[in-house]
Amino acid sequence: MQFQSLGVLLWFLPVAAFIIFLYLLKVRRREIRVPARFLWPTITTDVRANALFQKLRPNLLLFLQLLIAFLLLAALARPMIQARGLPGQSVIVVDASASMGAVENGKSRFERARERLRALVRELNPGEQVAIIEAGAQVRVAASLTADKQRLYSAIDSLQLTDTAGNIDEALRLASALVGKNQSGRIVLLSDGAFPPVSDFSPGNAQLIYESLGATRENVAITAMDVQPRAEGYEWFVAMRNFGASEASGVLEFYSGGKLIDARQIKIAPGQTLAQTLRARQLAEPLEARLNIDDALASDNRAYRVGITEQTRRVLIVGEGNFFLERALALEPNVEVNKAPSVPESERGQRVGDSQYDLIIFDNTPPVPVKARAVMVIRAQGGPIAKLSGQVKTPRIAVWEKEHPLLRYVELAPVLIDNAPRMEPAPWAKVIAESQQTPLIVAGEHAGRRWVGIGWNLLESDFPLQPAFPIFIGNLLRWATGEQGGTQGFTVRTGTPFSVNVPPDETRLTLTAPDSQKQEFPVNEGTLIVPGLPRVGLYTLQGNKVRIPVGGNLFNTDESDIAPRQTIQLGGRTVQAQGQMFTLRDLWRPIVLLMLAILMLEWWVFVKRS
Repeated sequence: MQFQSLGVLLWFLPVAAFIIFLYLLKVRRREIRVPARFLWPTITTDVRANALFQKLRPNLLLFLQLLIAFLLLAALARPMIQARGLPGQSVIVVDASASMGAVENGKSRFERARERLRALVRELNPGEQVAIIEAGAQVRVAASLTADKQRLYSAIDSLQLTDTAGNIDEALRLASALVGKNQSGRIVLLSDGAFPPVSDFSPGNAQLIYESLGATRENVAITAMDVQPRAEGYEWFVAMRNFGASEASGVLEFYSGGKLIDARQIKIAPGQTLAQTLRARQLAEPLEARLNIDDALASDNRAYRVGITEQTRRVLIVGEGNFFLERALALEPNVEVNKAPSVPESERGQRVGDSQYDLIIFDNTPPVPVKARAVMVIRAQGGPIAKLSGQVKTPRIAVWEKEHPLLRYVELAPVLIDNAPRMEPAPWAKVIAESQQTPLIVAGEHAGRRWVGIGWNLLESDFPLQPAFPIFIGNLLRWATGEQGGTQGFTVRTGTPFSVNVPPDETRLTLTAPDSQKQEFPVNEGTLIVPGLPRVGLYTLQGNKVRIPVGGNLFNTDESDIAPRQTIQLGGRTVQAQGQMFTLRDLWRPIVLLMLAILMLEWWVFVKRS
């Protein structure tokens, strides 16, 4: 037990002394002569000498009055006792990311989080309020601040685990907005800590509590998979990593069109990565790599790929011609390249669609409105993506977005550029490569069309001579005309928003999940935007005229590294995991009630004696 004002108890000494002093005083009586004492027996037994003080004798009333005084002072000292529960207003953030699906002793971490939630709701006292936030790829308020236990139980039952990275930072900021101004507020995070550090966050006045879930770290994951067409067929690449502390062994299976075509015994040392390559003359979609291994997390043991049997992609280069660009495009399979000094009239137009070209490249030529779904502009003034002005001598690429689909596996540090104009990107365009002076490569989507802008003349740099250039061109073709944009199918990471280009007459598409659940999405000007796939597996986008297969993979090392963290970084400070969550509850109310009960007993004893 703790007291907020322990010094108040010291007042019991003078108060008790005063009460005892009153009992030591004799009652002074007025002398009256009576004819005989035998008529007053009860009075004569209580008559003492008329001295000032008398001997203190045991007295029930004295004991009760001292006890009442002590309880009154104890209540004023504000005693508090340690108890379980959530006083005041609290927001509980539940991590619903893929790592929470790790199974230990027959239960997933997510199910243990829900059990913990139910226990916290059961321990709620009258007047205490709780809100529940689900932190998956999309943050969802499952229950706003309420004291209704039935409503909170229903919210707990509605929580859903996802095979995605959790948006913990946004969930914590939302929790801070709800109770951050409350001195007695609490933000409770139920998670295993398998997420990157959160920098832009402050709990405000609320207390931040982190409860770590999970115990094991043994997990092997498929971290990457790719299929590339080759002259002799296809090359299928699968990378796996052992995140555990002991050697893992299992079987890697390759499925093509639902049929097993190869199986291999594998062993991976702790902390190591293993790569496997399969060469085949023909492959039937969908492709699936399946890792049969005894580990805690199942969602990263499968990977899917669709859209490898691509149709011929047609590219138009507008300008005087660029040998390096044409050669890089020719290295890509199923690509047909045409050149023209200007855009043909049949390809001009503001509306996307009905173009015979998948990609039009304006090389040192001002762009004009075209029907193609993808446009790249190389050092040309005009068009919506960027404005050019001034000159920058010998800019060096300092920063680039290595995770952007256009720059995947592209190393830009060695690139030397003679000069480049200053670029002012459009508000919707994202800078994916820049020097200290100016952006150099920008990309984005606008009015249903994908745009790429390169600020400098390729021939005034050694970029076309670098090994990164053909990789960049391959990424450009897949990003602009294949992945996330073609009707032959594509593959994405779970939880990542993506867009799909469809015929303009399509108005709505239905997304069918691996468990046959369906969800409809509207089409806006030939573009469908999906906020992300919640689970690993094969999906289908179905319209009136199109049917697009979509593969969803986890491919997230933060989620596959399931080792529970005892410390996490939130808002620039280290937060230690807390095993059991306790609170301090006031005891003055029951003490006051006890004091009133004793006061009534003291009154009853006094009346009875009288």
